[in-house]
Amino acid sequence: MYLMNAEFLPVDLMRIVNSAKGGEDNGIIISVTPEISDSFRESFTERLAEVGFDDAYEPTSEGKILEELIDIFYVE
Repeated sequence: MYLMNAEFLPVDLMRIVNSAKGGEDNGIIISVTPEISDSFRESFTERLAEVGFDDAYEPTSEGKILEELIDIFYVE
């Protein structure tokens, strides 16, 4: 439940996460517009730059989660 504890997210995005419906495997389902999806991706990308890589530039465990979330929130 990474998103439920993602204190780095802006208030408006946390409000969306907190109102999400429960999904399979302890996940959540979020329906958002492409613009909101971009806002999530921007927040994830900023966090990734801050904590996502170790000294050898390898992804940290949080970095791997953030990379996956960036991909999940990608809208073509």
